[in-house]
Amino acid sequence: MSADDRDAMVRYDQLAARVYGERRMPSGTRDLILALGWVTLRDPRRHDPIRLLWARTRDVLNADDKRMWQLIAEDAPRYEHDWHSDPKGCQAPMVRVDRLCGRSTADGFTEADRVTGRFRFWGFCSRPRCQAYGKTIYQRARLSNQKAPEAIPNKGGLLPLFFSWNWEAKYRKAAEVLMDSWEPPSYGLSADEWPEVPGEEKPKAFPKLRLIASHGEIVKPAAPVLVSSRTT
Repeated sequence: MSADDRDAMVRYDQLAARVYGERRMPSGTRDLILALGWVTLRDPRRHDPIRLLWARTRDVLNADDKRMWQLIAEDAPRYEHDWHSDPKGCQAPMVRVDRLCGRSTADGFTEADRVTGRFRFWGFCSRPRCQAYGKTIYQRARLSNQKAPEAIPNKGGLLPLFFSWNWEAKYRKAAEVLMDSWEPPSYGLSADEWPEVPGEEKPKAFPKLRLIASHGEIVKPAAPVLVSSRTT
């Protein structure tokens, strides 16, 4: 085994350990990252000049082109609100008991956080007291929604965490192939660049493996190059 092979093995082990340690890693994204790392660093056919890295990665995953674009689209950085986590029923407090009203809502609206840009849903029933309480929250929410920044992403951004590549173009292409739309967040594409959100574990930076694109394909350099996330 050459020194380069030993170095590649260590790098792949570091990559795999980091991937399996990332709690917010969806299974599809995990498989794609590990496959890209394997084909670039450990695949016995990685030095074959005929077999391009993208095609080989597709073969390793036993996936067609559509599935590959789906995997990339699933990692597009974005904010997705979890509607299931919002409180259900009227959210006005009761007067004599320490709980919320809970009756079926007649009116609802969202309120954005002025720091994170993320929002929550408020709902209130038709009772006059609950409507009066909701009106105060609504007036506050109108101001918050006007002043709140773009929502900090909570999905995707993991492929750029590990690999340096033209991800913005690839995310756009994936959205186009799947007849969807996507715009890059102002916070950056890599999840380690996003502002920290209280109560959430921020992904740690990882030395990125550089991927080189040519004519729409991923092509590996003569030897894999790990670059510091500070320089990408």
